[in-house]
Amino acid sequence: MIKYPLIKPNVDDWELDEIRNVFASGWLTQGPYVERFEREVAEYVGTKYAIAVTSCTAALYLSLKALGIGKGDEVILPDFTFPATGNVVLELGATPVLVDVKEDSFSIDPESVNKSLTKRTKAVIPVHPFGHPADMDEIMEIAENHEIWVIEDAATALGSTYKGRYAGTIGDVGCYSFHPRKLVATGEGGMIVLNDEKLYEKLLMLRNHGRNKQGVFETYSLNFRMSDIQAAIGCVQLKKLNKTIGKRRKLAEIYHKLITTMLPSFTPLKERPNTYSTYQSYVVKLPNRLRKQQEHIINEMKKHGIETQIGTYALHLEKPFSIYAKYNSLPVSEMLRESLITLPLYNTLKTDDINFIIGTLKNIVSILTDK
Repeated sequence: MIKYPLIKPNVDDWELDEIRNVFASGWLTQGPYVERFEREVAEYVGTKYAIAVTSCTAALYLSLKALGIGKGDEVILPDFTFPATGNVVLELGATPVLVDVKEDSFSIDPESVNKSLTKRTKAVIPVHPFGHPADMDEIMEIAENHEIWVIEDAATALGSTYKGRYAGTIGDVGCYSFHPRKLVATGEGGMIVLNDEKLYEKLLMLRNHGRNKQGVFETYSLNFRMSDIQAAIGCVQLKKLNKTIGKRRKLAEIYHKLITTMLPSFTPLKERPNTYSTYQSYVVKLPNRLRKQQEHIINEMKKHGIETQIGTYALHLEKPFSIYAKYNSLPVSEMLRESLITLPLYNTLKTDDINFIIGTLKNIVSILTDK
């Protein structure tokens, strides 16, 4: 039985009250709550526009489609990411160019991006891993110099900042996720944020079967609308966000201190200079001697009621992306795939709980080391 899951969504009667309001209104699909949620997210991050959709995957897909990305185009993205980042490129018939990440930040390596540019490169998708902002200055400079689009995969990073600017608001468009493992959790759902009016109008059509504001089907698309039920939850979750982030940052500090004293050979991903992290996930890197023990450690932690998992995926090791590994060497991504462990982190976690989690991890590692 799992006593300590990776995350527990921060929901209570406040969300239930808003859901009841939606039911009482009789309007369950996209409606006034979606408009409110969009407005409040845009105000929070400081963009002109926000568009609520069914998931962050949908947000990435629609963003690329609205920017005209398709067959024959290349899109550069980090190899170390959840498959959704690459799936949307493949779905549009474009070619994902997988590049390595930096060992200190786990985010896309600008030098690798530079080396991977070709005449067919149309966009780059920097990912903000685990709530930690990527190094956006270098990415934006490359994009401007080569006239390519920047679509930020900020799925885990609503509330994170890079040099005072919110992750997701630095590139041409930004995409957020409201999956239950995120700090604003609506069950499923996503949001696109941007400042370009023409692109905004196009995205509105693509979200709704290609139908424009006059009711004319100007192009073809599918249904990517969020429901008012989800948006009602999102409005409440957004009001809790700053407090949620503050709590997680305090818990992360407790983790930092315990790991330093009890597991000094482990390396936690920490906030870097000029960034502010939400710590959407708390991840630690195993020492080299334990890289091949990642799965064993995860299974042993589960036996003690503690849910852990890998950090995320090295795409070139997954079947749909294996043919794209030929473009670049990806040693850091592969190393991180084999050596990261994600530990439980949620608002109701106590200091004693973290002591138990790290103590259990230390005991498991000690047994492995003694063998």
